[in-house]
Amino acid sequence: MSTRTISHMVLLFLVIYLFLRFVLPYVMPFALGVFLAFLLEPIVSFFVFRLRLKRSWSALLTIIAVLVVFSYLVSLGLTRLFGEIADLYQYFPQYYAYIQELAERVLSYAGEVSGRLPRPLQAILQDQWNRVYEVLAKAVSGAGVVIKALPGMTVSAIFTLLSTYFIIRDRAHISRFLRDLVPAGLFETVKNVELDILRGVAGFVRVQTVLILLSVLVNVAGLSLLGARYAVVLGILIALLDLLPVVGPGVVYVPWVVYEFTWGSPARAVGLLGLYGGVSVFRQIAQTHLVGRELGLHPLETLISLYVGYKVFGTIGLAYGPLVAIFVKGLWKSGAIPREK
Repeated sequence: MSTRTISHMVLLFLVIYLFLRFVLPYVMPFALGVFLAFLLEPIVSFFVFRLRLKRSWSALLTIIAVLVVFSYLVSLGLTRLFGEIADLYQYFPQYYAYIQELAERVLSYAGEVSGRLPRPLQAILQDQWNRVYEVLAKAVSGAGVVIKALPGMTVSAIFTLLSTYFIIRDRAHISRFLRDLVPAGLFETVKNVELDILRGVAGFVRVQTVLILLSVLVNVAGLSLLGARYAVVLGILIALLDLLPVVGPGVVYVPWVVYEFTWGSPARAVGLLGLYGGVSVFRQIAQTHLVGRELGLHPLETLISLYVGYKVFGTIGLAYGPLVAIFVKGLWKSGAIPREK
C-alpha cells in the first residue's frame, strides 16, 4: 500500500470522525428522512404505478399508513405492559418495604464480612460497590435526561417526517439537481456508495429489530417458565438494557441470582443464571453473524468495526462502526481511494 493511499485513508477517517462527532447531530432528522424515504420507496412505487396516484399523494398515504400500523402495534404492546405496571404499582408499597428490609440485611451482612477481610480485599469490594453505585446513578440521571429531551425529540420527529415526505415527493428533482451539481463520474460513484450505505443502514436496523424481538421473546418465555411475575415488563426491560454494553441485562439478572441463591430458591437461581448466560451468548453470536450477513461484511470485519466504533463513539458507535466499514469498503471497491503499490 502506497504512502498516497495511506494518507487518503487517514484523511478519510478523519473527515468521517469529524462528521459523525460534530455535524451529524445537527442534520440527524434529514439523514433519517433520507433513510426512511429509501425504505418506503417500494410502497410509494406501488401506489404510483399500480394505483396510478400522483407521487405527492402516494408519499402522504404511505407515511400515514406506516404511522397507523406502527401506532397500532405499539398500542398492542403497551396494553399488556401497562396492565403489568398497574399491578406492580398496586403492590409497590409492599415491594418497597421488602426491598428496603432486604437492602439493610445485605448491607449489614456485607459490612460484617468485609470487616473480617484483609485490607486489599476490602478496597477491591469498596471499588466494586462504587462502580455499581455509579451505574445506578447514571441510569437514574439517564432517565431524567430522556424525559427532558422529549420536547426536542418531538420536534426532531416532526422534521424527520416532513423531510421524508419532501424527499419522497421530489426524488426526481433532487436527483437531477445533484447530477447537475457534480461531475458525472463522481455522481455515479457517490450514488453507488450511497445505495450501499442505505442498504447497510436498512440491514442494520433489521438486525437490531430482530435481535430486540428475539431477546424479548426469549427473556419473556424463560422468565415465564421460571414462574417470574411481571415477565413481560422484565423481558422488555432486559432486552432494552441489552442494547447498552456498559449496563447490560446483568443489572437485572446478577442481583436477582444472588438474592435467589441467598434467600430464595437455588433452583430458580440456577435457571436465571442459565437464562442470563444463554441470552448473552446468543446475542453476541447472532449480532456478529446477522450484521455481517446483512451488511456484506466478513465476521472479522464486523467484530473490528463494532469494537472500534464502540471505543471511539461509545454505545452509538455500535451502529456507526459497521456503517463506516460499509462506506469505506464501497469507496475502495469503486476506486475512489487510490490503490497504487
